[in-house]
Amino acid sequence: MTMILQIAVAIIFFTNKVLVLAGRKSGWLVGALAALIAIFYFYRIGLYVYTALEVGLIILMVYGFMKKDEKKPRVETMIRLVTVLVMLALAIFAFSGVITVVEFASSIGLLMGTYFLTHNKIRLGWIFYALAHSLASILGYSKGQQIFADFQVASAIVSYIAIFKKT
Repeated sequence: MTMILQIAVAIIFFTNKVLVLAGRKSGWLVGALAALIAIFYFYRIGLYVYTALEVGLIILMVYGFMKKDEKKPRVETMIRLVTVLVMLALAIFAFSGVITVVEFASSIGLLMGTYFLTHNKIRLGWIFYALAHSLASILGYSKGQQIFADFQVASAIVSYIAIFKKT
């Protein structure tokens, strides 16, 4: 079961990155689906911080899919609150010794990358993603999750391409 989840999460998250790079709103919905599946995957392999992170990412990705050009102040406040709460949870995990520096940094990178991309700070979002996916690949390899880690490398490459893409 873990192998099936690993393959699904790896492929769907990679597809998410490619679609977002291509400017497709559907990429956010694909990402939300991947995050939902990832909750079960990360729980099974003992990466509980990523399990918690995925809940915040689902909210941000659904926001990315549904947002309009005109921002609603109440929605923006809720999105900022979710982001701060997830960051606070990550900080608590980090300072209590529950997670490693690599888990903390990659989690912050994924969260902030998603936040910035959904708020049209494109280059900054991709920079956070590039760093986060690079770190997540190290984490994946250390956990023996070869397919997941390989796709993290691929997602990092997509992110680096996006950083230097002319907009």
